[in-house]
Amino acid sequence: MILKATLLRSARVWPLKRNLSSDLKGVVGLEVHVQIASKSKLFSSAPTAPGPANSQVAPFDAAIPGTLPVLNRQCVEAAVKTALALNCREINQIMRFDRKHYFYADMPAGFQITQQFHPVARKGLLTCQIQRHPTAKPEAIRCRVHQIQLEQDSGKSIHDENANVSLIDLNRAGVGLLEIVFKPDLSSGEDAAALVKELVAIVRALGVSTGRMEEGAVRVDANVSVHRPGTPLGTRTEIKNMNSVRSVRHAIDYEIKRQIRSVESGIPVANVTMTFDTESDKTVVMRDKEITQDYRFFPEPNIPSVDVKQMGINVDRLRNTLPPLPGEQREDLMQRLGLSFRAAMVITSEENFFEFFSEVLLILDSKHAGDAEYVLTCDVLGYLNEKSLSLYQTEVTAQNFAKLILLKATRKVNRQRCSNIIRLMLEDGTDPEEILEKNNWSLIADTTLISRLCDEAISLYPKECNKLRQGKERAANKMLAHVRRATDSRADMVLVKKILLERIHAANALRDEIQIGR
Repeated sequence: MILKATLLRSARVWPLKRNLSSDLKGVVGLEVHVQIASKSKLFSSAPTAPGPANSQVAPFDAAIPGTLPVLNRQCVEAAVKTALALNCREINQIMRFDRKHYFYADMPAGFQITQQFHPVARKGLLTCQIQRHPTAKPEAIRCRVHQIQLEQDSGKSIHDENANVSLIDLNRAGVGLLEIVFKPDLSSGEDAAALVKELVAIVRALGVSTGRMEEGAVRVDANVSVHRPGTPLGTRTEIKNMNSVRSVRHAIDYEIKRQIRSVESGIPVANVTMTFDTESDKTVVMRDKEITQDYRFFPEPNIPSVDVKQMGINVDRLRNTLPPLPGEQREDLMQRLGLSFRAAMVITSEENFFEFFSEVLLILDSKHAGDAEYVLTCDVLGYLNEKSLSLYQTEVTAQNFAKLILLKATRKVNRQRCSNIIRLMLEDGTDPEEILEKNNWSLIADTTLISRLCDEAISLYPKECNKLRQGKERAANKMLAHVRRATDSRADMVLVKKILLERIHAANALRDEIQIGR
């Protein structure tokens, strides 16, 4: 947080008008860094689990002279699985590593071991779907993968302005990263956000990464430029280290609009590196890139060429044992259970939702899938977003969730109380039947009581009764609300509406008989 404040003080911020109309179009290429969920680091035996600062560091990670790298087979296998999931046509049986030289305090060796020239894979394709508004049909977005490479992560620099010191934590140094470089096939922040969301869902499904962007497990860089279709691409800017889908969307859209305004004002776009300020929703300059940095790549002398097969990694076997990917899961939910695209997208994109939903449906009959989906994608997701939590951080179990859905399906609890109950279940894992009994939230289905309350409502709202007799069904709302208030929202409103209409029709029939008798 202190580092961000330092950057923002010296940064230039461009004001921007919304809704610019222009024939200039955005061109976006992404570089996504995915932290591999391996037990140990890419080239050392140090654990990757969280710990106190500098507690998870092997001598190699700290660049102690004389220490040598030992390649982690689990990381190579994760890279090959990702390449298969991203439809890479070239998966190299022989891969090599290179040194990329640059000097940061959190990179103690003075270089990063990466794969610039002989990566894991090339020529892939990621296809995702996006629904641009609720009534629109989903459309496909296709983005080519240039290459996938393995590399080391850096440590963390922590700047303390009050003490005027910079601190280094090397726990993250040497953790395995997958850098996935996409071709500039995208044109907006919305498309880029959809692509990142799909990629995160894929690496989670594969078990390659946790995909938790808020923890730095996925970080996105975007190269953004604008041009008129059919003309050369414009000068690009690079937006670094975006760690949420929202940031990806807003940063890229803002930067495209900023560049369009610059070009149309006759101001050249500068080749700069930028960051995204989440408080102002604006991109700000970090540093100038006009002078190309020479990383002086050369082959890593301490790691010989890696033969994937000799490491015991069978590409064909991995291809045949890939789990169902989010696109397949989504199609199954829509075709087999009749879920909407929006619901299927939420279930396959949010962490642990698909596994949880599948477990719930093993307990329930599939006819309850709609109710289960609604509570999960509305009530549960709303609670998680409000509390900034993931499902795995709550106490709810599939067994108790299924119980709640059955209570709702058998009309023992109404929609409002169902929402109240699931929040309590998420907080402490309590059985829904216990919550129902403790709070006295069971639905009232006493026909005698409901009939009396309906008669009260009819006498209170004679004008609405007349409108209802004329076929204006919305006129019943005030009378239904009266019964709801009188029962503290516990009345079975389906039964209430049925009895209310019966009482009104009975009163009509009686009135007609009296008129005929006269």
